[in-house]
Amino acid sequence: MELTTQAEYARMLKQLLPPGPAWPRGDATSLMGMMIEVWAEEFSRVDSRVRTLMREADPRFAVETFENWLDDWGLPDDCIRAWSSANQTTLRTLLMYKIKNIGRQDRSYFVELAEMFGYRIVIDEFRQHSVQSTSMDAVCGENWRHIWRVDVMTGAGSVMGYHNTLGPVNEALAWWGDRLIECLIKRYAPAHTDLYFGYYSFKDDAEDINLQMMRRKING
Repeated sequence: MELTTQAEYARMLKQLLPPGPAWPRGDATSLMGMMIEVWAEEFSRVDSRVRTLMREADPRFAVETFENWLDDWGLPDDCIRAWSSANQTTLRTLLMYKIKNIGRQDRSYFVELAEMFGYRIVIDEFRQHSVQSTSMDAVCGENWRHIWRVDVMTGAGSVMGYHNTLGPVNEALAWWGDRLIECLIKRYAPAHTDLYFGYYSFKDDAEDINLQMMRRKING
């Protein structure tokens, strides 16, 4: 539906005037003509604002009320504030994801969540060791059935470091972590489970990483 212009409103207003010389239609310099132009301009402005408001009701296209949409859905949250790439485009994508997302607790849900932020992860789940376990299975106790590990293969915000001979004596032998991916996964992790994170060196080439991921999928 096209926007009604000021000229179209002016023409419609003139057509509503009673007949007779007391209501001049063609004289734009008369008091009546100037009043009609003022009314037409305001009607056109209101019409335009109504169309804008209708667009603002859809978060995919909202501009003026975009910040209100973010506030209503709790964005940016603590996890997103740890992400350096949180511009308006990514925030809109996250907003639509949060509106449409119903949440799940399967592996693919967390893998897809990580992919949205540029991460590749593999999830390892542990089972209690039993007589049916193979010799290659980890010897896990009963409590291990509530433990799972997220192996972070790639991610721009991940930090890994190792102690060397030039480091201070009180320095850890190794350190790793990533605030963004850990915050996201922990937020949606099942409440009854314990979650751990593992990180792989990004010095490994892509072929080695893909091989590691395939092995974990097969073993899982």
